[in-house]
Amino acid sequence: MGMLALAFVVFISLGMVDGSLGVAWPSMSTVFGRSLADLGFLLVSAGAGYLIASLFYGRIHGRLGTGNVLWVGTALLIVGVGSIALTSAWPLLALAPLLVGLGGGLVDTGMNAHAALAFDVRSMNLLHACFGVGATLGPILITISLTSTGVWRAGYAVLAGLQVVVGVAIWMRRRNWLADTSPPEGVPAPAQRKRRSFLLILLFLLYTGVEFGVGQWAFSLLSEGRGLSTAIAGLWVSAFWGGLTLGRLGVGVVGHRWSATTTLNGGALIALVGLAWLWANPGGLGALGLPITGLGLAPIFPTLVTLTPQRIGRDRSTYSIGYQLAAATIGASAVPWLIGLVGERAGFQALAGSIFVVCLSLAVVLLVSEREARVLTADGVSRPGV
Repeated sequence: MGMLALAFVVFISLGMVDGSLGVAWPSMSTVFGRSLADLGFLLVSAGAGYLIASLFYGRIHGRLGTGNVLWVGTALLIVGVGSIALTSAWPLLALAPLLVGLGGGLVDTGMNAHAALAFDVRSMNLLHACFGVGATLGPILITISLTSTGVWRAGYAVLAGLQVVVGVAIWMRRRNWLADTSPPEGVPAPAQRKRRSFLLILLFLLYTGVEFGVGQWAFSLLSEGRGLSTAIAGLWVSAFWGGLTLGRLGVGVVGHRWSATTTLNGGALIALVGLAWLWANPGGLGALGLPITGLGLAPIFPTLVTLTPQRIGRDRSTYSIGYQLAAATIGASAVPWLIGLVGERAGFQALAGSIFVVCLSLAVVLLVSEREARVLTADGVSRPGV
């Protein structure tokens, strides 16, 4: 199995794990005698683990190297997912998502850091599309488990077995991961690198704020705010995630025809058009803006990861990507929370407007970041850093 193919399998497996808990939880809550709201505790536990792993990834990588970090992360995933499959004790089940978050954070950050050095924009978009494929397959697997056995355990046992396969593949190739830390030509000065790092971190926070703002609040906007049925509103939210995955697949196939700058700016513009349409709701057809928004957002995250070594320097990209994914984790929770506060005070219709404002901020910071990315070559000629 080639390195790119292995990366695809890793991201599919991560998506399957992340997409499964919500489907399994009603059965879990019944077996363990917990309220449905206790799912929030498990999600916070997993998020905390991911945040810790991504924040400290650079230091851990410096000690262990890419292959060993990925293997350790996969081992944590095996223990965490396996515990969910086997445990009958609530304290152990409550601890398992923390292990899953720690393992997933190490693997996700490690794969992104490696891919930024080894792959191009097209491959990176395909890689992130694989996560969407996994996030689609995971709920299907757990649903099959529930309908066949009445509980989640068989489905999570399959997920644990998949992680074992992934772990063996990573262990066998643990010495094949890139260890190149040499800076490229035109490496930025320290002050310039700090500005670029800050802008990239801010971009990841804003991006996930938009993505998860739409993902978390579109259903409420359409069902509670605009009176769509539960089934129809759910289908439109699925169309948003489908647009996100299809957009990444599309860039993976034809993305070589555009520069990274065009991909980023074009994606932000399409997302703004989609959100403006959702906000305006012309003729009651505002939901059409959701798949348009998904298509626009699709290439932004993976393209920014790919550009990190060029903008920051290969020698610091591993640290920077860890901080970026940590910021993305914060953005995915904090920004939707703030959007919800606005909706609570101003009504459901303000949800779309709030998300549009965050996306507009994303587009502005993208322009500022691209201007900052211009570097000075040895002959004194300014050239784009993207």
